[in-house]
This record gives sequence, C-alpha cells and structure tokens, in this order.
Amino acid sequence: MSETSENLCHMYTLPAEILLNIFIYLPAKDLTKCREVCVRWNLIIDGLARSDDLWSKYCKQDFSKVYQIARRKAKPGLLWYNLYRSLALWQRLIESREDTDEFASASSLREEIRNFEILGNGVLGVHKKAAIVYYDIETLQESKRRSITGDFSRYTENEHVIIILSFHLHLFLIRKELFDLSKEESNVTFDNVKLYTLTENALYFVNLQDQIYVCNYFDDKNKKLGGTFLLKSEDGIMSLGFSDGHLNVLTFQRNIYTVINNDLVFKCTLGPDSNLLHQLQRYNFLEQLDWRVYFQWMYVLNHTIPEGPLRDIIIVRPYGDVYFVGSNWGVLRIYYAPYTAGEFNIFDTQPIKQYNFMERSDCPVLSTCPILQVDVFEGEDGHTVIVAMPKKIAVLSFTHMFKRTASLAMLPYSEVQKVKYMKISQSS
Repeated sequence: MSETSENLCHMYTLPAEILLNIFIYLPAKDLTKCREVCVRWNLIIDGLARSDDLWSKYCKQDFSKVYQIARRKAKPGLLWYNLYRSLALWQRLIESREDTDEFASASSLREEIRNFEILGNGVLGVHKKAAIVYYDIETLQESKRRSITGDFSRYTENEHVIIILSFHLHLFLIRKELFDLSKEESNVTFDNVKLYTLTENALYFVNLQDQIYVCNYFDDKNKKLGGTFLLKSEDGIMSLGFSDGHLNVLTFQRNIYTVINNDLVFKCTLGPDSNLLHQLQRYNFLEQLDWRVYFQWMYVLNHTIPEGPLRDIIIVRPYGDVYFVGSNWGVLRIYYAPYTAGEFNIFDTQPIKQYNFMERSDCPVLSTCPILQVDVFEGEDGHTVIVAMPKKIAVLSFTHMFKRTASLAMLPYSEVQKVKYMKISQSS
C-alpha cells in the first residue's frame, strides 16, 4: 500500500471529535469537498450544519458586505447554515423556480405606497400616503401591530428605532419602548433636516445649512437623546453614504469626502475620466442618489448616456454582489456581480433577471410606475424579493430545487448529482 493510501487510512480511523476539530478550521468550500470523501466524513460534516458559531464565521468571511443585513431581515429562526447557503445560491438565481404575488394594492390616493422596511421579526412596515401599516411577510396580511397615522416624506425603521421625516423637514426619532427602559427620552425631533442615513447604532442627518449631526441612539452611556454637531460643509451636500465605519459625503460639486475625526477628508472628484458608477458604489451612495442629477452629470461630462430602461433609473439597491436596478417605468433588473475590468458597471453588463411591472390599470397613459423600493427576505433554500410601486407591492419568490437526500445538501459547491464516495481500503 502506498504512503498516501496509508495516510488516508489513518485519517479515516481518527475519532470523530478530532476530525471535527480539524474540519472547523477549513473554509466552507473545502468543507463541502471533504464531505464527499466517504460516508463517515459526510455524516460528521453534516452534523456541523447546526453549528451557528461555525457558519456565522463562514458568513462573515464569504459575505462580509451583506451577512449582517441579511441576518437581521431573514426568516425568524433561520440557522446560520441556511443563511450561508441562501446567500451563496444567489449566483444560481437563473436556475431557481420562480413564483410571483402581490399585495397592499392601493385603491385610493391615501393608500398609495411610498416605501417599506423589512423588520427582523418577519414583519413588513409599509409606508403609505396616510399611514405606516404593518404586514406579515409570510401571509401578506396586515399584522396586529398598530399603524402609525400621518402623511410623511420618508420612513425608516430597524429593531431599535423608527425614523420619520415630515414634509416640513422635521425629523422624528422614535425609540421603541422595549429597547431600553432606563432612557429618559423615548423620542426626539430635529428641525430643518433635508436628508439622513441610519446605521446600526447611529443616525446621521444634514440640515438646510449643510451642517452634519449625529445621534447615537444606541449609546447606553447617553441618557438623553440629542444631536451632536460634527461639521459644516462648504459645498451643498447631495447624498450620504456609510462604508468601512465612516460617513461619506457627496456634494453637488461632484466631490466625495469621508468624515474622519469630525473633519471632511477629500477623496475624489467625479470628473470626465472617472467611472462615476464605480466611485458611487465604492462609497455607498447608490441607494440615496438622485439619479436625475446623475444623468445630468453624465451629460455635462460627455459620458455616454445609456438607452432603454437604464436611462430612467430611479433606484439602485445593493445587496452584496446582487444589485437591483429599478426604472421610472416599472422595469426591474437584477444583476449578479456586474463588474467590468474589476469596476462596477451595470451599463455594459447583462442582468440575470428582468421584470416589467407596469400595467395600464395601475399606471394610466402618460403616467409613470416607478420602482420605489426593493429589499430581500432570506429563507431556507430561497429568497423573497419585495418590490414597491405606488399602486402595489410585488413579491418575487425564488426557490432553489435540488435533490433531497437523508443528509443535508451542502450547496452551492457540490453539484446536484449522485455523490460518489471514495472507498478507502483499510487493508495493508
């Protein structure tokens, strides 16, 4: 027997506890390959599927840009292993089974939809013209949670706070009651606010004088909510982004800055030789960008303006390597890793999915049907993409079908086929 075969025999006879301690140090891709070595290894590795510590580590390693958001908005009780598999399966979206549905149809102007938020308990907060109404994602029916009545410009919510911007530029921060009962205040109002961005533990906002403030609502040491002044921009601020732990600022003069130690640090200017999309994606401005201004910049800088639905972009929603691009005429495109020569570029790459939600009954002639919001609800072996338009919310359900066996299928790295196990001889 060769030396290699002898070493394999020794590996095969190791106690399960030792093999487990070896396997947990392997990357996820190598782990799935080891699973196909023999029946014993297959069973041991399948047992790791319920190790949340292991698969949360894999999610952080392989999907660092999106795993926290995906986890917060995923199906309640979803294992980290299932979340990892769902995130990995996006690259095979074109092979999935697809179902469509819709709900929250607006029969009057008061019911027209503006945006929505997926909350961490399987609830969807839908911002309508006259109220914020909550729905159960699984049933698509209104939940028992009480609505918030009022006509607001913008609404954002996470597990800790509700943020509402009024048409009079009053910004309301409402802290949820069960978050921290020791806080002296449950809400606070800021005036003359023109834009804001909400992170995991802080609210950043800009007033009409282009002064930037921060409210650390998650800071337990701060017993009283309030805004802390950071700095004033001499340029007019157009958009805010947040990446790598820092606030980014985009001005109408096409300058990009990063806030470091309460100071604006210049990063770049979007000029004639710049890849505008790549720079905006790099500093996380895509979601809050005014795309009308963007196309004006393209015209001024003599950049080639795209034709078709891409000329009427109204929203770009990044989700890891997946990008949802919605137009003003009800067209939604889904891209996976749209990069050209290492730079982000949706104009010269093809989408993996495309939908047209515009219907004459919803959108009369000479009217538009803008895609207002897109977000994702991850489940086991599939994804639910929720798309908001003024008259309805569409639901795209993608389910990945693969051969079921007695053990868990470690997709996407193992192919959907009969696994052939190596027979390791123990004879000398």
